Amino acid sequence: MSMDRQGILIVEDQMLLAMDLSMSLEREGFQALGPCASVDAALEVLAEATPKAAILDVNLGSGTTSEPIAAELARRKVPFAFLTAYSRDIPIMDTFPDALFEDKPVNDMKLRKLLDGLVPSEG
Repeated sequence: MSMDRQGILIVEDQMLLAMDLSMSLEREGFQALGPCASVDAALEVLAEATPKAAILDVNLGSGTTSEPIAAELARRKVPFAFLTAYSRDIPIMDTFPDALFEDKPVNDMKLRKLLDGLVPSEG
């Protein structure tokens, strides 16, 4: 199924932002996988499917970060980007120096640029 090939995993604990991101992705022609608000939810999605790419909120609340999700994506060689409202000077950036990084909030223009970096146009 071609839609699966275009699936982008969304990990975001703020549901309004997550839904906005999902709708923006779908406008860009991608299928949103999730959105997932927790590490466990994202790992459940990854147990079923390997996305084309992923967009990960860094801080998932209660001191939890998306690092375990990023580690699994990196193991599968799935490109991903971090979104955060915080400074880029955070430990997760040292762990995944090659990851793309974008500040919140993400408008459609920033999202398009991020997607171009994650999923280069084929052809």
